[in-house]
Amino acid sequence: MSPRSDLDTQLRDLLDERLEAVAPPGGNMGSAVARGRVLRRRRRLLTGGAGAAALVAVAAVGAALMTGSGGGPRPDTAVEPLGQMDFSHGLQAYGDPGYTLHIGGRTVDASGLEWLDTDAVATEQGVVYYARGDLLLVQEDGTTKTLDKGARTPGRFRPTAKADASEPLVAYALEQDDAVVLKVIDTARDKVVASRVLDCGSCRGLVIDGIDSGAVFVRDADGTSIWRYGDSDELVPFAGSKTRVADVRSGTVLYDGPAPDTAESSSWHLVRGAIDAQLTYDGKYVLYWSSTLEPTDPSGSPVVLEQPPGKRSGFWSIDTDGTVLVAAPDKNGFTIYDCEVPAGACEELGPLDPKGGDPMFIGNDM
Repeated sequence: MSPRSDLDTQLRDLLDERLEAVAPPGGNMGSAVARGRVLRRRRRLLTGGAGAAALVAVAAVGAALMTGSGGGPRPDTAVEPLGQMDFSHGLQAYGDPGYTLHIGGRTVDASGLEWLDTDAVATEQGVVYYARGDLLLVQEDGTTKTLDKGARTPGRFRPTAKADASEPLVAYALEQDDAVVLKVIDTARDKVVASRVLDCGSCRGLVIDGIDSGAVFVRDADGTSIWRYGDSDELVPFAGSKTRVADVRSGTVLYDGPAPDTAESSSWHLVRGAIDAQLTYDGKYVLYWSSTLEPTDPSGSPVVLEQPPGKRSGFWSIDTDGTVLVAAPDKNGFTIYDCEVPAGACEELGPLDPKGGDPMFIGNDM
């Protein structure tokens, strides 16, 4: 067994052992997304290893957050065991790779979790990730549950998973009964609402690029196809192999490469952009390495966030409630803000002085 799959097994076993022992505090604090992984930016100060370890780190999130294990926090960092969180204003999840993770109003130990920005999925219900062939969810109450069980073949098959911006739906794929099954699950109801077997052999190159408006975007070596899961099991061609879907929200498709020219692509609002850019949840603006969000409608006006002022550098990500999380540099490291769109007003969440590399956002390696 490889070190990666062995770590996966250990972490899942630790989760199973500790879940019943962790009691969330009383009261209700809460009321209520590259050119593939290869070309996405990887600046790590403490880790020079391959990004293949990303999913191992993601699988560790439940165990590390709940137990505080993994080498211990820095002496100057106050961390907590994972208990009740508050997702009513989005997950507000950001971190210092390998040290701490801030999520739902808590600061927890993130030792060994340098790659949470890759392949984990932030949703309104919590963090969705693969572990040992299964699909799991870290919930607002601090517990982790299995959403769907796979063939438990760690390290062999780990496609991406994507969340819908307007509904509590996640598109994912698992190995089940000697086949690869593409599915859509309602995470609010814990119910699989659509599934189909994929005829792609091992499907090792399968990537799920998005889910929106009743359609799942699936990519393989031949290009990108769309599965309209409410209508049929058919996979309809959307774009060729040289085109990459960066994001899809509210009927808008952000793409890199040649413009899609299939019959299916004509029913979407196509916007050219960089592979590591993001769309706001309404599909009206493009977030790309700037606090100025460009409109997807040529007649529209940009949105300018209050932070950071001017054209300063920083880090950005769309949160689960549609706001923009901003890591703005300051003399002590960074200050994290939660910014409204399109108003641009920003609320300060707190300081971040990362020791593990660039600031980290769950599911976004921007």
